[in-house]
Amino acid sequence: MAETPGAVVKVIELVGSSPKSFSDAVRNAVRTASRTIRNIRGVDVVASSAGVDEAGQLNNYKVTVKIAFVIEGSEDSSSAGEG
Repeated sequence: MAETPGAVVKVIELVGSSPKSFSDAVRNAVRTASRTIRNIRGVDVVASSAGVDEAGQLNNYKVTVKIAFVIEGSEDSSSAGEG
């Protein structure tokens, strides 16, 4: 995950899915999260799985991801309390 020196970072866990690919499932999770969460700095894929259809083809890709984002205003607090 991306680090931001002096900042407080929150990490949430989400599950993204896609009928196309694992990477598209990750993109869907981050894209959807970014609609309501600002300052996303990193994503870590924790687990992945897929469904299999009757023909033996993968048909639903799922990823569990941890998304890290900086808490607003925390970047400025790195020098607070020093001195």
